[in-house]
Amino acid sequence: MAAMTKKIKLSLVALFVALASLAASSLLTARASASRVGAGQGTKAVAAPTGGLTPQERRGRVIYLRGESASGREIKALVGEIDVPASTLTCAGCHGTRGEGKTEGGVTAGDLTWANLTKPYGHTHPTGRKHGPFNEAAFFRAISEGIDPEGNTLLAAMPRYMMSADDAADLLSYLKRIEEDRDPGLTDAAVKVGMILPPKGSALAEMGSAMRDVLASYFEEVNSRGGIYGRRIELQFAESGTDAAASAASARRLIQEGQVFALVSGLSVGADREHAALAQELEVPFIGPSTLLPQVAPGANRYIFYILPGVGEQARALVNFYAGRQPHALTKVALVSYKGGEVTDIAASAVEEQCKSAGCGALQKVSYERGKFDAPSLVRTLKGADAVFFFGANGDETTFIKEADAAGWHPSILMLGMLAGRDLAASVPAGFKDKVFLAFPTVPSDITGQGEAELRALVQKYKFTLRHTAAQLSALAAGKVLVEGLQRSGKDLSRERLVTSLEGLYNYETGLTPPITYGPNRRVGAAGSYIVGVDTERKELVSVSDWVKAN
Repeated sequence: MAAMTKKIKLSLVALFVALASLAASSLLTARASASRVGAGQGTKAVAAPTGGLTPQERRGRVIYLRGESASGREIKALVGEIDVPASTLTCAGCHGTRGEGKTEGGVTAGDLTWANLTKPYGHTHPTGRKHGPFNEAAFFRAISEGIDPEGNTLLAAMPRYMMSADDAADLLSYLKRIEEDRDPGLTDAAVKVGMILPPKGSALAEMGSAMRDVLASYFEEVNSRGGIYGRRIELQFAESGTDAAASAASARRLIQEGQVFALVSGLSVGADREHAALAQELEVPFIGPSTLLPQVAPGANRYIFYILPGVGEQARALVNFYAGRQPHALTKVALVSYKGGEVTDIAASAVEEQCKSAGCGALQKVSYERGKFDAPSLVRTLKGADAVFFFGANGDETTFIKEADAAGWHPSILMLGMLAGRDLAASVPAGFKDKVFLAFPTVPSDITGQGEAELRALVQKYKFTLRHTAAQLSALAAGKVLVEGLQRSGKDLSRERLVTSLEGLYNYETGLTPPITYGPNRRVGAAGSYIVGVDTERKELVSVSDWVKAN
């Protein structure tokens, strides 16, 4: 057991380098393969992915659950003389996610299902107010003017909503179907979740198998303790395809035919955009996909939750780290990147953007193509810069550093640990003492005693092999985040509740990763990096900073 502890605690950085390097090369291959599929070969649209709802009913569902209009127009809620965004006073917040109605603080919000609203014998409320059945016109009047079918004023606690006629029609269309709208993969006894794994025989198949082992064992352990509010977690698997389109199609089948409630962890190398788009289209929460390229563009996908930072977040953290070490504004900063690689392109773009806010001044940019790396020429071109952000092909950084040393030029070199050659620490000349820095998304000290004990107990009880440790830790962390979200959602679970619960995680300790924080506009749980330096005397990597935020 001591040997296993050592393996967990001491080899994580090396294992992550191996994992990330392999994932990076496979990602480029998979993305190139996907690009050959051609136009029109992407994932097919599904007319009614959520419970068979029509587009209008889906728009109404968003209004009901989140108070947001698909048109982008703001919906307002008027309470007394004060108007606020409807997103702060949603229909579901008072009437329940299924329109069933509920009582809180002595105030009863009635049953909004259309079958109830249109009961032919009408309604008698606890306050004594009576009225006949609703029709469409009466419903529109109630939500906009606060008047029931008999002309009685509704309770003051009921907001009056200011929305367009189209939005009101969308909302009503959903209320007519709300009783039938049930999230798939969810019963009183079980919640089904899915995991996407590399296909058998692929370069990453063994890593995916290792992730499956630890995640299946963890969920079985949760189930042995009674599950989540009496529900067992049932884990299903699907293999990704040989290109992005095939991978997305496989994920779609898992979601729709397997009827899974959510996706968790897994490897989807080369299909990150496709899987993120699928999660949003089908409104399926996806927790902890292992990727170097989180999809976090403006208007972020609300259904996907990443655990560790991608290359963009790590690159931004590098800029912030270097800027924090300088007493004055940054000057004479250079950026070198391997041209045409998706990973290096994103890292370079992130540095360029972050440098604008960090005050780097004019950024000297140089890129090179495969097979055309010319270290002497680069050194001549960049000599005089105080710092170089270097995102090259594996091993090129060592050649560059040695060439700069020979020229008597010793700038700070900042790079991503995942792109560095394995012999970097042993190869840095003494002239670059305290000058070489690498960003890592996690370090061995992230594994707490509790986290280590939990993994050790799973290995002992469920008899799986501890291998591809970094990948297994990532999978286990994703499983723990999912379970925490399910617990916070309560017994009345829904996909919407799970998303909302996960958005509320703040500094959640998995015991395996940096603390995880999400929010309405944040989908990378650990957005930043640790910065590691090179000890040129001992020829090893050493920690030089605590966690550095990406923004």
